[in-house]
Amino acid sequence: MVKQTVRTILIITLLGNFVSAKAQHISLSNFYLIPIHKEVLMYWIIDSGSTCNGITIWHSTDSLNYVEIGYIGGVCGSSSSSTPYNFTDKSPLLNTANYYKLRLGYSQFTEVKAITIKYNEPGRLYVYPNPSNDQTTVEFNNDYIKHYSMSITNNLGNVIYKKDEIFESQIFLNTSGWNPGTYYITLTDTAGKLLKEKLIVSK
Repeated sequence: MVKQTVRTILIITLLGNFVSAKAQHISLSNFYLIPIHKEVLMYWIIDSGSTCNGITIWHSTDSLNYVEIGYIGGVCGSSSSSTPYNFTDKSPLLNTANYYKLRLGYSQFTEVKAITIKYNEPGRLYVYPNPSNDQTTVEFNNDYIKHYSMSITNNLGNVIYKKDEIFESQIFLNTSGWNPGTYYITLTDTAGKLLKEKLIVSK
């Protein structure tokens, strides 16, 4: 009878500790998503005094259905100091929203963070909006920071815009004074490689 009583007390104590661990609120700060090329660096800090059993990283592309993409085991956080953590998602979806959240310990989920990694495929020009009314943006992949020159011609072959020494990967065009019609954008690098795209201007 004594053994049974001791066993019961032990089980109740263990269950109580487990429930207490589940109910503990973990204080989190500085939860950031940082784009690095085609990856997402996640950074967060568990505040001093908060501890949990493991951290699980979750990812979604629709903010509804999540899958686990990473796990940091062991005791997380510290009772005496704030503790930083990071995790890198090496394969997020490009040019669409990626949603992330953390599970701290057994059941506590953090707020959801979202990020879109814009990536232009090499060898392509992206022109938007197209058709354009008064302004448009030209984007292209210039990861190697090449020198480009740009020329824009109308449908008669006349050059109506020209720009040299382009180092950036995004160019803004003011088309408010252009006549409605079709225009042809050409980017040329120092090796003579061409990138071309059509732009329609409407009023």
